[in-house]
Amino acid sequence: MNYQMNYPPGATIIEEGAVGDCAYIIDKGLVEVSVFHEGEKIVLATLSDGDIFGEMALVSGDVRSASVHALTPTTVSVICRPYFQEKLAQTDPIIAMLMRLLLARFHEARSKLLSLPKVCWSVIDGKNQLGSPDAEKEAHREALVRFKFINDLQSALANQQFLLNYQPIYVIATGTLAGFEALIRWQHPQKGMIPPNQFIGIAEDTKEIVPIGYWVFETACRDLKTMRETLAVERDVEEPWMSVNVSPIQINDRNLPQRFGQILSNIGVDPHAIKVELTESVLIDNPQLALTFIREVKRLGMKVAVDDFGTGYSSLSYLHLFPIDILKIDHTFVASMFKDLRSREIVNAIIALSKNLNIDIIAEGVETKELEMVLNELECRYAQGFLYSKPLPYDQAMKLLLSLAA
Repeated sequence: MNYQMNYPPGATIIEEGAVGDCAYIIDKGLVEVSVFHEGEKIVLATLSDGDIFGEMALVSGDVRSASVHALTPTTVSVICRPYFQEKLAQTDPIIAMLMRLLLARFHEARSKLLSLPKVCWSVIDGKNQLGSPDAEKEAHREALVRFKFINDLQSALANQQFLLNYQPIYVIATGTLAGFEALIRWQHPQKGMIPPNQFIGIAEDTKEIVPIGYWVFETACRDLKTMRETLAVERDVEEPWMSVNVSPIQINDRNLPQRFGQILSNIGVDPHAIKVELTESVLIDNPQLALTFIREVKRLGMKVAVDDFGTGYSSLSYLHLFPIDILKIDHTFVASMFKDLRSREIVNAIIALSKNLNIDIIAEGVETKELEMVLNELECRYAQGFLYSKPLPYDQAMKLLLSLAA
């Protein structure tokens, strides 16, 4: 995992001749790059915010060819070689080959430069060596921002920066609370509250979603157990239940159902009160893996919901293949039922088909009483959305439960 380091003025960050396997991006500060040549110190570059140094170690792991000292208080993000090699292995083989070749040639050219007489040397301006065009500078800036974001994300779980909110799900016909959907949030120490759509994609790209997903599942199960115990809910009584989202990246882990089972056993929460939510794309992109996962989850006693239903291209053809318990109709269809007759007919068809297949329906994004009335007429069983409640912190969700139970 990558991390940050702070250096006071005069500190040695890299020492010429030492073995190293990390590169550094300057978050804030000023450093000097220098070598000793013919017994004399020669400054090669002065680097500042956004510049990178020590990059050859990511490819070769050879001894350092220059020294780097902090000129001012300096903070750097450290890129470790294993992380770089992992990312390089995931990229296109041609791109990886070109990256290695370019760095190797740069290393060779620099070695030749050092062998020349001092009179042939010129000081290198590390920030503007090639007069990069604006587009290249912007791409460089965006890459650094993404790298810093990934670094923050990788440490967020260990630093306890994640939290769960719970959005209530109601029975439309009776107005009773049926359960909650667990929704993750990231409380960033500098950026504040970050919604999931801004970090889940990156967490999936970096595989950080796997440990994050286990934390979400365990936390949601613990909170649900406390809710049910507070209400004195008997075992094998389903409501209130908890829906937990599972990423497509997570189900690639064949041990995921087993780990879920261990968590359920350790906490002692009733598996029948847990619903695992998969996106429709999981069923379409990898049906065999999804089917295996669903069967294992149901064997543990949990139920399976399919989120964002209706957004895929092969939705209906997959319903008979998977033992699904709940479909969540995508909010785009629900929200447009009054504006588009076709959307209403699609929702009606999904509800009718689901009833015949003994599958429950949850309508997402219900924001008005008018939508609720139409869904009730169509015999949609459950709904969630801002009409009922926004996602709530745990303590507020508990207060809601207690107020409704009173």
